[in-house]
Amino acid sequence: MARNTIQQQIICDTVKSMTTHPSPDEVYNIIHLKYPSIGRATVYRVLNKLSEKGEIRKVSIPGTADRFDFRTEEHMHMICKSCGKVFDADFEGSGELLENINMLLRDGAASDYMGFESEGANISFYGICAECQSKQ
Repeated sequence: MARNTIQQQIICDTVKSMTTHPSPDEVYNIIHLKYPSIGRATVYRVLNKLSEKGEIRKVSIPGTADRFDFRTEEHMHMICKSCGKVFDADFEGSGELLENINMLLRDGAASDYMGFESEGANISFYGICAECQSKQ
């Protein structure tokens, strides 16, 4: 097995073991403890490669580092503006909301609007998580 493949598997397994939507630095810090020979640049490069291949999901958050998610199916996120934590948004009605958005994409309504060619959607809710609220 090629070195690059082993490193990819280590990085993929690490993300899939983390349910916290880690940043590249958080993934690197975990990997570095057990595999100090894997460099930060390799972790960043492989995370992007794995997300492009659909093995993990990149969650882009304006103004901060991208996060990576082991869940690759369509789902929404909640982002705390205070601590920056990212949570999966699996509340009542979220499935229906996603289905409506996917219908707009499938039927071309989103693409037909102003000639925009839609490739997907990313729905995130911003606010303050319960832990941060309790500290205020």
